[in-house]
Amino acid sequence: MSVPRRVAAGMRRRVGVAATAVLALGVAACTAAPPPPVESTETETTTAPATPADSRPFVVGIDDVGNGFNPHLLADQSPANAAVASLVLPSPFRAASNGDRPELVDWLPDPALLVSAQVTSTDPFTITYVLRGDAQWSDGAPVAAEDFRYLWQQMISRPGVVDPAGYRLIEDVRSSGGGKTVTVELRDPYPAWQQLFTDLLPSHLLKDSPGGFESGLADGIPVSASYFGIESFDRGRDEIVLERNDRYWGTPAAADSVVMRRAGTSAQLADSMRTNDTQLALVRGDEVTAQQLRVIPNVRTAGVAQPRMLEVMLNGRVPELVDVRVRRALLGLLDVDLLARVADRSDPAVVRSLVYAPSDPEYAPTAPPPLGRDAALATLAEAGWTRTPTEPEPVPETTTTSTPAATPSPLPVDDPLQRTGDSLALTIGVPEGDDVARAVAATASDQLRGAGVEASVVELEAEELYGEALTSGEIGAVIGWNRAGVDPATAVASRFSCLPDPAEAPTPPTPPAGDADTDENDPMRSALEAPSNLTGLCDPTVAPAIDAALRGEGDVTATLRDVDTRLWGLATVLPVVQDGALTAAGPSAGDVALTGPLPSTLFADAHVWNRAD
Repeated sequence: MSVPRRVAAGMRRRVGVAATAVLALGVAACTAAPPPPVESTETETTTAPATPADSRPFVVGIDDVGNGFNPHLLADQSPANAAVASLVLPSPFRAASNGDRPELVDWLPDPALLVSAQVTSTDPFTITYVLRGDAQWSDGAPVAAEDFRYLWQQMISRPGVVDPAGYRLIEDVRSSGGGKTVTVELRDPYPAWQQLFTDLLPSHLLKDSPGGFESGLADGIPVSASYFGIESFDRGRDEIVLERNDRYWGTPAAADSVVMRRAGTSAQLADSMRTNDTQLALVRGDEVTAQQLRVIPNVRTAGVAQPRMLEVMLNGRVPELVDVRVRRALLGLLDVDLLARVADRSDPAVVRSLVYAPSDPEYAPTAPPPLGRDAALATLAEAGWTRTPTEPEPVPETTTTSTPAATPSPLPVDDPLQRTGDSLALTIGVPEGDDVARAVAATASDQLRGAGVEASVVELEAEELYGEALTSGEIGAVIGWNRAGVDPATAVASRFSCLPDPAEAPTPPTPPAGDADTDENDPMRSALEAPSNLTGLCDPTVAPAIDAALRGEGDVTATLRDVDTRLWGLATVLPVVQDGALTAAGPSAGDVALTGPLPSTLFADAHVWNRAD
């Protein structure tokens, strides 16, 4: 399915910070005199009706339930994860399509959680959130400052998290007012502060649970602080049942339940929508699937971008990959268009930018022309790697002895690339359970092996893949998903910034009483053991521009365009494709919007869905 390049998914940096400006709730554009904080009162709470007007569920056909439900982990990025997080977890601000320019996204305060949120100081840059007194998790625990502090600590100390550059600016998170006033102090201005603390997690359950942040949400989210809660989850059937959260203190959801389940084949999905067993769909369908659905009377379809991009990332900690010529040649041996079609068999949105996703309004291709096989092999030869003819191995004699079945290994590489007797090898790591990443990695491995590289693919648990396996050099590349539709300055700072100099390490903040894990408060140790720049390589000449963009200095868009062009010289990351989907709505779905801002897309207004039949 062709993904629109200008859907309402992009995110333009639209908030500036003046020296004395106060940014309050509802701010979405640069203003000379920002309005005062928007305030909400307890009297605005709407009580859920005792008997719902319509208890019939909304059934949504999906591809699969994904790897897990932690929206802050790279390995868990999936359309289902994004949908569930937006409907179950609380956020101070939520993405909404700009009314005048739908291609832009505004971050608007959620009055169900906030009384106010504003920048209360510029030196140091300080944000103060005042939370509603009745904001609570469905088990009765309050949504409080501890949830903010917990998310901050996890984002700066755990491997494989999504774009933590904003969190790494935070010096401290303090609590007052019984936990309902949260004061966040940052060392630098951060114009995208409204995107911090999106999808808060229940710290009271995760901080002491087995697996905690990394795997505590692998099979669901135990409590809710938003419109819906997870009633049941069946990975075998690819089914998630969301029920209205009756302990939600805000305006209740119109629908009693939303059921996301595997749609099956195109024919099965069409039959299900034809008989009204399925009201909506969000699937990775092609144009044939779209046409099948469109000819069904009163069925509407659209193509939407999804909030994730697949990328190939080389690990600069591996000795052979320190040489930029080797990195450039290895990436040059890959056919990106083919890899994109493996990931998305319809009309893939191939990514040709290191800063922007195709769905971003600012997106423009900046990738240099493909190097090509011949030039790549010549570049490897310059670095000392040449193809060495190998003698064919003798064919073993046939025997009748049976042996246990084993996982087949790749065939030996013909004429391997060698230097001083050593072969050029590359181990590609993928997150365990990610079928798309594994298929793309297998094809990339085939392309490399055909050129003489001893490439192999290994699946690893996410914590190991993005942690020890990466930092120790056990794997030479990662093929996995990154978030799309986020603040571009935050994304580029997270993925391409240089590691801090140990000699310039700041003093770790003092943890609150009872917080025994002081390692989580050590920014130097966190940056080294849980790097957000997965490649371990950076360009020091570009770093000042990246830092300036993160702080919102000057013309950020122009700065990022220049950075985008220069980063290709590193030859560390090869973006492949932004995931896309086909959305469909049957006649009983009424006025359900088929598109919406990233990350929730179709589910952006699920709280007001009402069946029309």
